[in-house]
Amino acid sequence: MREITALSATAFAKALFAIEHPVIFTHTHPDGDTVGTAAALAAAYRATGKVAFYASEEPLPERLAFLMEKTPRTECFDGLVRIAVDVASPVQLGRYAEKVTDGTGFALMLDHHEVGEPFAPYFLIPGASSAGEVLLTVLEEAEKLGILTLTREIAAPLYAAISSDTGCFRFSNTEASTHLAVAKLLSFGIDAADINHRLYESKSRTQIAAEGLTADHLRTPLPHVAGVLIPRAMRESLGIPLSDFETAIDVVRSLAGTEIAYVIKETDAGVFRVSLRSTGADVSAVTASFGGGGHVRAAGCTIRVGSIEAAEDMLLEKIKKAL
Repeated sequence: MREITALSATAFAKALFAIEHPVIFTHTHPDGDTVGTAAALAAAYRATGKVAFYASEEPLPERLAFLMEKTPRTECFDGLVRIAVDVASPVQLGRYAEKVTDGTGFALMLDHHEVGEPFAPYFLIPGASSAGEVLLTVLEEAEKLGILTLTREIAAPLYAAISSDTGCFRFSNTEASTHLAVAKLLSFGIDAADINHRLYESKSRTQIAAEGLTADHLRTPLPHVAGVLIPRAMRESLGIPLSDFETAIDVVRSLAGTEIAYVIKETDAGVFRVSLRSTGADVSAVTASFGGGGHVRAAGCTIRVGSIEAAEDMLLEKIKKAL
């Protein structure tokens, strides 16, 4: 079995651009960071004269589709070399997790989560604001090596990735290094206002309905803990796609006095996707107990149990310990 090793930024850059026919994998339930990072890497490959594809278990949320306008999606991986971005563990690949151990596996993975399970040679900056910021570090190394020149086309999706995972630079993972990275990206003349408008202010009717439904069903089962349950039957009866609940966690965390926010979404019968956010408590420890991962203040996992209420009970028991 191939050894899984941590690589330096320089070694990772060399290995990354030695690949001739790449396919870039996002994580399940794709967000702005994984999509923006994948789009930026695809643009970097185009800058070196190569064609990169991307793979995503689900179609991209409508509001993120603009990031991949120039990058084709594929489900046929023959002759392609697999790279994962913003994927901390195989479970985050969904049905593509089988590709980890099918005899060929992934060539490289790039990430920024403190808690995870590396499954390929990797470059990781734990606690970085986003996978986008990590990729920028790699691309700057590639530029020093003379492999490519950073361009506006690369900078724009990198900015989207960083903006997305920092909540437009509002979250606690926004540090001085984050602003320095963004300053460099802005120097390429990208339209940051348009990118942020697309990410935060341009929503479909069903996404607005999803946020309203979230607000209507807020619950506070513990002091300073707020959450919402999204059963599959409820959202399907209203015709709201699962992807439109991506911003539900932001609605929950906005409730005054909330220290831990959670959203539990039923994806299939007996399968419940959990998102957690915190103002201080270590929610990555909570999700790790269910085989998930993430950051101290932002993490996720999947719970498999008979009902969404049972999933909530299990989650709350772990949250009590975290508090």
